[in-house]
Amino acid sequence: MIERPSARLILLDPQDRLFLFNVHTPSVYDPAHPFHEPFWVMIGGKVDPGEDYAEAAVREAQEETSLTVKGEVRWVWSRQRTMHWRDRLVLHRERFFLGHATNTAVDTSNLDPHEKSWTLGHRWWTADEIDASSERFEPMDLGTRLRTLLAEGPPVEPTILS
Repeated sequence: MIERPSARLILLDPQDRLFLFNVHTPSVYDPAHPFHEPFWVMIGGKVDPGEDYAEAAVREAQEETSLTVKGEVRWVWSRQRTMHWRDRLVLHRERFFLGHATNTAVDTSNLDPHEKSWTLGHRWWTADEIDASSERFEPMDLGTRLRTLLAEGPPVEPTILS
């Protein structure tokens, strides 16, 4: 099985809203929880050879949104799961980092052709809006996890997401 190290960014604005992309690519799904409709996901992508996860998270934010991350990012969550990824099974080893945007002016013109093909939109979300929405989010309990992160701050050790 192919392994894919991935970095995700929990990118917050000054009002503690979370930036998410709305994506739709039916060929990418979790076989344990198949879902082929559009869903909301954090900034992120593959960690390049020689790059560490935190660097990848910040780089992905710059590439995908042109947003600059203020200060250092903090590793707060981890997840490992097998995904159906473009006609093959891939073991995703994800690390989620908490970061803060210096502004909210998003520019997605640098998305690569694959990203553009599956990206339907983007927006900033509050934890309450996520909880009140009937739409799908990744991770599925994102509203609750975000609310806990905002109330308690980053954990001493990264939380393992199930």
